[in-house]
Amino acid sequence: MEQALFESITGTFMDGTPVEAVPRNKRLIVSIMDHLNRMFNTRTGSIPHLKDYGLPDISEIYRKMPDGIDELIDAVKRTVERYEPRLKNVRVVQLEDDVVGARLVLILSGELMEGELVRFQTTFISTGNSTISPWKKPQ
Repeated sequence: MEQALFESITGTFMDGTPVEAVPRNKRLIVSIMDHLNRMFNTRTGSIPHLKDYGLPDISEIYRKMPDGIDELIDAVKRTVERYEPRLKNVRVVQLEDDVVGARLVLILSGELMEGELVRFQTTFISTGNSTISPWKKPQ
């Protein structure tokens, strides 16, 4: 399946882009990024039937800095391994942080079921939603 059930039902990705507007060979990655974005912007405990779905409150993570970074990395890895079955051998590493700007960037990597390696850059800020994009190695 190229996209998740949610996209199949609605016919759109999270940003409103119609599924059919995305080339078939890109749909799986866009669908995974959509799901990761939903997970990372959902707080643990906010879905009654999936108590461990999502991440802890990011503002709490920032209050625990620098120790909060390891807690966030562990939570991201654990949540992806449990709720994103299209990725295996998940790894999460810190790319950079800007404590003054309250910005933390993590690189999430994993393998698709066919063995292809994928990497995503996730940026967390203490005052808003996280964002996710494909990771491009700096030149």
